[in-house]
Amino acid sequence: MAAIQKTAMSAETEPSQSSSLGDLASEAPTVAGREPVIDGLVGLDVRAQSALLQESFQTPNQIEVNAPLSAPRLRSMASRYGWRALKSALGLLIVAVAGVGPLQRLFELSSTEAVVNARLISLRAPIDGKIEEFAPTIGTTVSRGRLMLHISNGRADRARLDDLQRMVDQIEGERPAVVKRLARLREIYEQITQQARAFQAGRIRELEERVLDLKAQVSATEVSEAEAASTLARTKTLAVSGYQTMVAVERAERDAKVAAHTQKSLNHRLFATEVELEAARRGEYVGDSYNDRPSSLQHADELSVRIAEAEAERSSREERLARLRAALEAENARYSEISNAVLISPIDGQVWEVLIAPGEEVRKGQDLMRLLDCSGALVTATVRETVFNQLGIGNKAQFRFSNQAGRYDGTIVRMSGSAAPPDNLAIPAIGSSSGGYRVVVSVPELASAQCGIGRTGTVVFNSSGGNLRSLRDAISAFVPGS
Repeated sequence: MAAIQKTAMSAETEPSQSSSLGDLASEAPTVAGREPVIDGLVGLDVRAQSALLQESFQTPNQIEVNAPLSAPRLRSMASRYGWRALKSALGLLIVAVAGVGPLQRLFELSSTEAVVNARLISLRAPIDGKIEEFAPTIGTTVSRGRLMLHISNGRADRARLDDLQRMVDQIEGERPAVVKRLARLREIYEQITQQARAFQAGRIRELEERVLDLKAQVSATEVSEAEAASTLARTKTLAVSGYQTMVAVERAERDAKVAAHTQKSLNHRLFATEVELEAARRGEYVGDSYNDRPSSLQHADELSVRIAEAEAERSSREERLARLRAALEAENARYSEISNAVLISPIDGQVWEVLIAPGEEVRKGQDLMRLLDCSGALVTATVRETVFNQLGIGNKAQFRFSNQAGRYDGTIVRMSGSAAPPDNLAIPAIGSSSGGYRVVVSVPELASAQCGIGRTGTVVFNSSGGNLRSLRDAISAFVPGS
């Protein structure tokens, strides 16, 4: 059975080989002076057919190599092979041009999407009130310091302000009476002081006259004493001679003693009067009929105390009035702040969003308007995880708009990963495609009044791999504009 299958397989193989060889023999090139030996293949085995075919194919080639080529044949070969080379070169150039872009993007670190963004400045209501004045609309370009909103609050509490104003008015109303009373006390004090000075001058004059009188009396007593002493001496001399009696002598002695004591008494009175005069000149009064200070001076002292009290009261009221006025001014400023508020633009930018309407009642802290700050334009990009892990804060990057060849230099300022933190950007991160890693790039060249917010593009990062960067530079050198 196995022999039968083997014979059948050999029989099937031989016709197929014969047919294939016949086809090859039919396609074999003919050589001048020799006919193809197609009929000779029939009836030969495989080895014989292979040898015959080898001989048929080798002999023409050797003849062509050894035989000299004609000029028409050379031109035909050159034309045929030159056209093939030209087509091959054009094909390679098309492949290079078409593949250099994907190849370059394959080696560069770029974002999957990127959007021009900018931060928002929110204007909030500082007080409760009503929108009275409303100037800008959405998209309006505003400059720093421009009036944006005016809010008024007619229900603001002014009880404290009214109390302070009432107290200030009361003190200012009492102030003239205090000033008038103080002026009257000073007038009376001046009169009494003049009266006391006049009394002192009169008293001093009186004492001076008394001192002069006492001095005159002392001089008279000195004369009387000298006369009494002389009379006594003469009487004693006559009494010794027997011309005077002892009674006369005694009377002369008495007169002499009285004159001497009278002089002593006048001297003491003179000394006392001089002491009183010196005290009067100092403003002090000594004597038995009055106190050390007269009633006029005592009244002046009382008036001086009342004047001091009035001055202290006036100073106290002045200080209190100054404090109340300061408090009133502060309360006026506070009431002005809670009753009226004017909102101005803190930046040069654009009105991005308006959340209120004229005449609307707003609450303190309520968002009223959002301004777009194009002075700090950013680009928020989404990258793959493999690209994200090769980046770092401060790395350089380039941004290009879609369908534009120009590039803008920038720097990575934030890397938030897949969990985007809350920010204050015009286009929030929730609008980006999910599942990516987010990178924020600062692009100073985009900062302008019209920062192109919302425009898309691509961010190309400058990786730390020098070989890849060199390869991209080489490709860019061969294909400009790529």
